[in-house]
Amino acid sequence: MDNQSLLSAIEELLDKKLEPINNDIRGIKDDINGMKEEISNINQKIDAVYEQVASLTEFKTDINNKLDYTVQKIDRINEDMLTLEEITSKNWNDITKLKRTAV
Repeated sequence: MDNQSLLSAIEELLDKKLEPINNDIRGIKDDINGMKEEISNINQKIDAVYEQVASLTEFKTDINNKLDYTVQKIDRINEDMLTLEEITSKNWNDITKLKRTAV
């Protein structure tokens, strides 16, 4: 057997021995590419959730501000109602006094 034949035989033997390893490496590369796609999808979803949270936080702030304003208005209306009741009571007393003196 000459050197060339010996080299060819060794190369063929190595190719056969390395074929399962090469197949495993191809499979691992495919798995990694799939994981990269999944990670990209997850990152897109995280970005969307982040934007939604920011929007909801802004909405919540707006609602809280409007609620605070409404509560203040209601408090003022209640104060006005109490004042109106006091004035009305005083007016009724004055009317009653006037009726007594008119009789």
